[in-house]
Amino acid sequence: MGRKSDPAQGRVLDENFECLMRVANCIGEDLARPKDREICFQTLEDLSKFNRSSSSVTKRHVRKFLAFYLQVLRWTQVHQPLGLYEKWYNTQCKSDKGNQQSDEMHVWLEHGVSYLAMKHFEDGSTIVYSAVSRNPNNGWAEGGLKTLVSGGNTAETSTTEVK
Repeated sequence: MGRKSDPAQGRVLDENFECLMRVANCIGEDLARPKDREICFQTLEDLSKFNRSSSSVTKRHVRKFLAFYLQVLRWTQVHQPLGLYEKWYNTQCKSDKGNQQSDEMHVWLEHGVSYLAMKHFEDGSTIVYSAVSRNPNNGWAEGGLKTLVSGGNTAETSTTEVK
């Protein structure tokens, strides 16, 4: 069994998990194939159940898997055979190549507090970066990584690269 964590760390991990889940849900809604959407949302529901644990170790592992799953979802979203799906289901796919103009996504989920960015490269690798600030008044958002490294005022940052 995982060890119990302090409440502040649990809140930060929960907030970071919720940030990643929002992005995953948006990508899942953009999937054209109904079975892909079903599998996506069932997996996200299962991850939510695991994340309810009071163990910080479990929460960290769930968050790492979700970061990996975001990469899988993004690859699936980008490489959907939309023409084939339109023929199979006799519908115009809501997902359009126009939605994929950029391989980079970034969003402030709560300005100055939590940030999430994702970049997909042509070789199939993806970088996911997320940060949650303990104290948004410290201004870490203005200084970027330099402030993160030197100030130590973040509770949790994560950068993941997978090929």
